[in-house]
Amino acid sequence: MMRFPMNMDAVRASGLALASLATLLLSAQSQTANEQVTLTGTISDSKCGAKHMMSGDDPKCTRSCTKGGAQYALVVRDRVYQLKGKPEELDKLAGQQATVKGSLDDSILHVASIVPTRASPQPVDQSSAGTDDTPPPTTIEGLVRDIACAVQNKQATATVFNLKCAQDCARLGSPLIVLTPDGTLYTPISESIPDHDQRQRLMPFLGKYVRVTGPVFERNGTHAIAIREIEEVKNMPLKMDAK
Repeated sequence: MMRFPMNMDAVRASGLALASLATLLLSAQSQTANEQVTLTGTISDSKCGAKHMMSGDDPKCTRSCTKGGAQYALVVRDRVYQLKGKPEELDKLAGQQATVKGSLDDSILHVASIVPTRASPQPVDQSSAGTDDTPPPTTIEGLVRDIACAVQNKQATATVFNLKCAQDCARLGSPLIVLTPDGTLYTPISESIPDHDQRQRLMPFLGKYVRVTGPVFERNGTHAIAIREIEEVKNMPLKMDAK
């Protein structure tokens, strides 16, 4: 068997290079694990994430899940970050939009501070410039349905409509609205800017008569409501097979 001489200097150099590489990798991982971030999203829980099992009451569902062992979480678009720290503050903001600052370790966010994120109504003209307070909550009642038929079919009302048509339109992506008995259409929005889609929150109430509470925003005949609370109004007579 042939033996080849071993260059000990080369071996030592290789060992030092590998050690340096390992140190760099560990340093990079440490920096990533302690990354300081500021994220804005919805306070939810690790069990439900972006879609709550208890439809219509996100705060109640979040608190129920955390009492059952789930962790508070921050939902930012399609990502869910588990939250660590400040449980009392998180409990107060359950189901609400909030801005969280802290150190990010993979998908775990160690909370340093948390503040609610609220939208300010935009001024409609010069006379309203400077009025940046959120309007007081208003309660409305109406039918949750797609916007297309409510706009095009003037015979459709908050209690007389075609349920199958509303379901088909919603399934194909038509925006959902709340149609009140006087014919006013309210577009659902979030209280935070950028706006967050409210479709998932309304889908369980499609074709149902509901009571909604939240700030109402108006501009040039357009009405929008930031939903804080929503519940079905029971025993409301509805004709759901209108042509």
